[in-house]
Amino acid sequence: MIQQHLSSLFKSARFALASSLVFLSGGVSHAALLLPGSIQNAAGEIDPVGATLVFSTGLVPFASPTFSGSLRSDVYTNDASSPYGPNALTFVYQLINNPGSPDAIDRLTVSSFTGFQTDVSFLPLPGPGAAPSTVSRSVNGAVVGFEFNQPGFPLTGTATPVVIQTNAVAFSGTLASIIDGSATSVASLAPIAIIPEPAPIALVGGALTLLAFPRRQRD
Repeated sequence: MIQQHLSSLFKSARFALASSLVFLSGGVSHAALLLPGSIQNAAGEIDPVGATLVFSTGLVPFASPTFSGSLRSDVYTNDASSPYGPNALTFVYQLINNPGSPDAIDRLTVSSFTGFQTDVSFLPLPGPGAAPSTVSRSVNGAVVGFEFNQPGFPLTGTATPVVIQTNAVAFSGTLASIIDGSATSVASLAPIAIIPEPAPIALVGGALTLLAFPRRQRD
């Protein structure tokens, strides 16, 4: 079911390519570098700035025995606030807990960020919205998690968008986890490493081998 949903999302990517969205104008500011195995207080930043929307999942619904809601995952390039340059990708996740949910949502996690640098923040909204209290990254660097369990500020409605700026240049479908007393998964987006095509590598390797030997003199 999830794979079918991801497939349909990526089939519609051509409609989102080259469309742009400017979140907010203002000076360039940087969020906080999040290293593998670390946890820190979440920083409110105006990120991304002047970015181009590459792809959006739209609002994807999820449900568990104790809560239900939706998650929107967007990926941007040309983010002027990214410390990794204009070609790097910025991921923005908008989490909503339905008003009728029995429980608040405690945690949002997304993977995999293995091998990538991450700068994390949340985008303050002009109205009510729960902001994450802390953000963490697993020891192997794969999972980035945002905590919404700050006393007095449970996620019972719409969360402020959370932002992960990366040095990645490609993305793919993945699963995000929504966690409270129970947990569920929902289709989302994350970085992916670019693997060179094997044929060009073989050609380059062959050329280097030929260059290593002197050319035979003609008789």
